Amino acid sequence: MALTNLDPANLREFRRLMISVKASTQRLNLLLAICDDRSLQDTLVAAYESELIAQEVMPFRAWLNLKQPSLRATLKNLVAQEPVLQTGEPAVVTVLNASELLGVRLTDDKSEQERFFFSLQWTRGALIQFEFPVVLWLSNALSDRLAQQAPDFWSWRGGMFEFATQPQNRSEHRPRSRPMREVETPDRFRHFSIEAQQRQIAQLEQTAPESPLLVTLYNHLGKAHEQKHAYEQAMEFYERALALAKLNHNSTGQARSLSNMGDSLHRCGKSVQALDFYEQALTLYREDKDGWGEELVFGKLGLVYYSLEHYQQAIDLLQQQVEISREMGDRADEAILLGNLGLAYHSLGQYQQAIELLQQSLEISREIGDRSGEAFALGNLGNVYAALGQSHQAGELHQQELKISREIG
Repeated sequence: MALTNLDPANLREFRRLMISVKASTQRLNLLLAICDDRSLQDTLVAAYESELIAQEVMPFRAWLNLKQPSLRATLKNLVAQEPVLQTGEPAVVTVLNASELLGVRLTDDKSEQERFFFSLQWTRGALIQFEFPVVLWLSNALSDRLAQQAPDFWSWRGGMFEFATQPQNRSEHRPRSRPMREVETPDRFRHFSIEAQQRQIAQLEQTAPESPLLVTLYNHLGKAHEQKHAYEQAMEFYERALALAKLNHNSTGQARSLSNMGDSLHRCGKSVQALDFYEQALTLYREDKDGWGEELVFGKLGLVYYSLEHYQQAIDLLQQQVEISREMGDRADEAILLGNLGLAYHSLGQYQQAIELLQQSLEISREIGDRSGEAFALGNLGNVYAALGQSHQAGELHQQELKISREIG
């Protein structure tokens, strides 16, 4: 997205931010930039860094330690590493990853956000030593919590700049291929309402608070919230499930809870953090020699690496998952995974390999009567042929995809 494509309100906020930064390049000034759109944030940061460099103001980027998030410690470490920040030369520091802090407690007494807010509330005097402006990027939700839980720090801010998510220009953001398909996890509670599940949980918590069934119910209730995009509520129930599973020495329940946590983090845009939870789940499934669990997590890791554009890592993981699904004789999963592998090879520009894998996915989908999988494979085959410049072949495949999509609604 070019800066010229910003809507008037965002452009106005950008200019306000630039004025504040330029007015304080040799003294501390805490500037809060609020934005939920990661792509827009990246565009704005790159734009003001470029403009500042042209005016001989050195920009630096910093990232909080998510396990021990302290703005003071982050800035202190950066100053120690960058001599320019020790000389009083014009500079600005951008802190980028505060919105990745988890708002729920896992195994610690405080969540990552709570530790961050606590450190901010008592950090005013400690920050005076830094002689440069700091631009701290926050999501809307995180800025609201910061105002409530660190009011002293909030009142000390030098400026707040709010950027609204704006529609993407499709010509600028055309994907090379489609999202991967997820392997479905059986869920016998999916037809129960959230209220019904909450009633069942409340009853068990009163009569049998250590019941193993509660681990399952917490996880399913978390999934119900996740489907409504209520990720924080989902994480709270997964946390309860994990704690109870640990108490009961239930490694399967722990693995399931950790995997679900990874799902929520990935779906709300925190894919890097999701990796840690998936890795923990994979370790537990391997210890239990649970092939189905391993297959499931390999696929999820593959999806995350694909979304992060680490295509070779995605391929390595998906290939392992394909082998497990074949050993277990799961043809439906095999078709999905072969199609996902085809997407990853397409993204690497290895078109012949992509075609072979998508053809295999298509054949299996037809054999087992998976019409949705058939449409998925046809559409992505069409995309590969289009990338090869074979527009006639691509058009025929997309017509077949369209026909099936209409038939199945």
